[in-house]
Amino acid sequence: MMISRDYLPAIGLGITQIMGYGCLMYAYAVLLPHMATDLDLSLSEIFGILSLGLFFGGLISPLAGRLVDRHGGYWVMMLGAVVAGLALMAMSLVADTSGLFSAILLAEAAGMFVLYNIAFASVTQLDLAVAPQRSISVITLFGGVASTIFWPLTLTLFNTVGWKMTWIYLGLAYLVICLPLIHLSLAHPMRDLEQPHAAQSNETDWPELSGTERKRGLLWMIISFVFSGYLMGAVMTLWVTNVQDLGHSAAMAALAGALIGPFKTVGRFFEMLVSRNLYPLATYVLALGLMMAGFLTLLLLGVTLAGVLIAAALYGMGDGIKTIARGTLPLALFGAKGYGARLGWISFVQMSVNASGPFAFAWVTQTYGGW
Repeated sequence: MMISRDYLPAIGLGITQIMGYGCLMYAYAVLLPHMATDLDLSLSEIFGILSLGLFFGGLISPLAGRLVDRHGGYWVMMLGAVVAGLALMAMSLVADTSGLFSAILLAEAAGMFVLYNIAFASVTQLDLAVAPQRSISVITLFGGVASTIFWPLTLTLFNTVGWKMTWIYLGLAYLVICLPLIHLSLAHPMRDLEQPHAAQSNETDWPELSGTERKRGLLWMIISFVFSGYLMGAVMTLWVTNVQDLGHSAAMAALAGALIGPFKTVGRFFEMLVSRNLYPLATYVLALGLMMAGFLTLLLLGVTLAGVLIAAALYGMGDGIKTIARGTLPLALFGAKGYGARLGWISFVQMSVNASGPFAFAWVTQTYGGW
């Protein structure tokens, strides 16, 4: 079966998301603890620096989205990829706290020019026969395996060559793989965003919100995105600790948590099969329903091994689909015009609020217990 050429941009950008999230997000979990030892920093100090970097990235996100809206995604993602690759290699040169802080800030700022939101906004602007919502689903299908690939890969590199050379290899690999893929994916005619997309108009009838409904819809969508991300981000941060409190070993808690990544991909593949005419709001409700089902399973059956594994699978599927809805719902409700900047502002609000989630729920865990 031949894949339509109109899917190739989404496939190419999807591969860049594997590299982007693997190098700019998941590698930290493996390398920062070892860097802390060599730099004479505590874990809380070095991950506090990472939190500041992520917050700075949130500040940059609206600017990145606005640049895509104004100039297209090609040069935004190309320049972002160059800076990201160089910033990753610069991580190998840090010798003190200020150097680490500068390198992480540069890497996370560059990440806002190449990760999901910008990839979504960029592919939406292309003149393709595939509906933008479909392209977004394809992109996220690839990104879901980033943790599955990069956690063991980064650990293997560290054990072989140390953290300094690992950062150099990651930076070089990012440049060599992502720059050609971004060029091939986005060197494509752009469509007129004032006109309805042909594929979308043939398959769906999703009128944009207008007037007071538009403002009210935007408000409630952002509130939902922020609080669902706040709660579920806290759940994931404290997963191992809380599953242990339910009576399981740390190894079993980690094993159950490892199921979440693959089941994100399962959820996204399922969404691709059923979502051709499914309104993105229904997709979002499905995602939240699966995440809530996983959470309730953990509460009610979490003392059993089967309960923990089923909870992880349900949560993973829901979280995977929610990532798609985070891109498709704003597009369906508010249209493609200004889409990049809109995603940027949503990301900024989410990062600003969600930064306190792990701390707040860590206090709840210490005070009242994991359950």
